[in-house]
Amino acid sequence: MIDFIDKFSADESGVTSVEYALLAAAASATVLIAGGAFYAKVSAALQAIALEPVADTGNGSGF
Repeated sequence: MIDFIDKFSADESGVTSVEYALLAAAASATVLIAGGAFYAKVSAALQAIALEPVADTGNGSGF
């Protein structure tokens, strides 16, 4: 039984898959946070553009 525990504690083959899973989770969380911040800034910029009044120059084009 002690030999089994020693072999089990020395076996590190499953550690790499756990490490990859943690790295993937951290990367996806980073992408989600950055994407949310980017979306908020783009949305605010587009709303600011849409809410600006258009000056009437009298030539009918609106520019």
